[in-house]
Amino acid sequence: MKNTAISGAWGVSMIIVDDRQYIQKEMEDKGFGIFDFYQNHKVMSVKDFCSLPLQRRADVLLVDTESLLKNPEQQESFRSIINTFLGVVFFHEHSNERAQKWVETEAAFLTKIVGEYSLPMAQLQWTMLSNQLQFFWTLLEEQKHLQQHMVSFSRELDQVLRSAEIEMNRAKKIHEVLIPRRNDEIKGVYFSNKYAAGDGGGGEFYDLFQGNGKVFQILVSSQSYLISSSLLGLLTRHKQKDFLPFEFLKEAEDEIAVINGAKKKKSEAEVVVLELDLNKLMVKLYGETKSEFYSQKKGPVDLKTGHQLEKGENLIVFSPGFLFNWKETQKTDIPSFLKSHPMKTNEMLNELFILLKMDQESQFLKRDATVAMMEVKRHGIHQV
Repeated sequence: MKNTAISGAWGVSMIIVDDRQYIQKEMEDKGFGIFDFYQNHKVMSVKDFCSLPLQRRADVLLVDTESLLKNPEQQESFRSIINTFLGVVFFHEHSNERAQKWVETEAAFLTKIVGEYSLPMAQLQWTMLSNQLQFFWTLLEEQKHLQQHMVSFSRELDQVLRSAEIEMNRAKKIHEVLIPRRNDEIKGVYFSNKYAAGDGGGGEFYDLFQGNGKVFQILVSSQSYLISSSLLGLLTRHKQKDFLPFEFLKEAEDEIAVINGAKKKKSEAEVVVLELDLNKLMVKLYGETKSEFYSQKKGPVDLKTGHQLEKGENLIVFSPGFLFNWKETQKTDIPSFLKSHPMKTNEMLNELFILLKMDQESQFLKRDATVAMMEVKRHGIHQV
């Protein structure tokens, strides 16, 4: 048989290293040609074998020990290469004491050596050898079938994920187009917000509702769909009773911790509540946030200590997603932009999102973006 270099594309399960053509002759004389494991074996010289790259191989290796001993300069490379095989079986003449001693010595630290046979040998030993090789061949065939199933499953899963991504993009687009921009006027305060969908997971959600002489604005920002949906369910429950910001935020924090506790990679999420007292026009912030707050009259404002709105004042809330997109696309900082663009509420919202989407190659922003505004009417009746 002609010696051939190994290729990763071969579907072989047994390699024979034999410069003398010794092993295959003995095996063929004993009728091994009828076994499945022998049908697709490959024969290599010691030199060619030692030039193989170091990579894992699902093959059984048969070695003529004398061929290896005649190539002492290759033995160090040989020791490295055989560790990449499933198992190694050595063969030599019964009278070759040097070969026997070499295998005995090497077997002490080469864990891949699984057999050693001295020829000639009795029929029982040939039967045991065929059983051993048949076992390895069956094991390898099962592994190949498993790999094929895994590849097939991987392709199917990839197709499902692609389809899910397409459907998710459609859903985001529908969400952005069909959900109207919210405009509410409550006791002389005008509320408005605008949203644009992003490519990333999770998203942002804004809600506004009234209770006990106060208006609550909720902003949820997360990179996890599971966290977002869970927090929205939690908010629905809290809206059905007297809404208390601290209680809602404590449960939201616990919910985020439970979901992240089951994941190796934690998802960023934040929930904040803006509380506006409709009588005193005092705005308070509950929760930690990366959102930023600006007054067109006074510039950046810190809502952690509370902020007293004035007649005609317009307070703007920029979500974490909006700020991320703005920094990615705009050269002007937000305070400078607001100072140079004294526009009405609706005009301001439209202008901000037109700038974000300008020159966008994708139909979506990089992240979900939300801007919310509250403007105090000049002629409203409030306690000041």
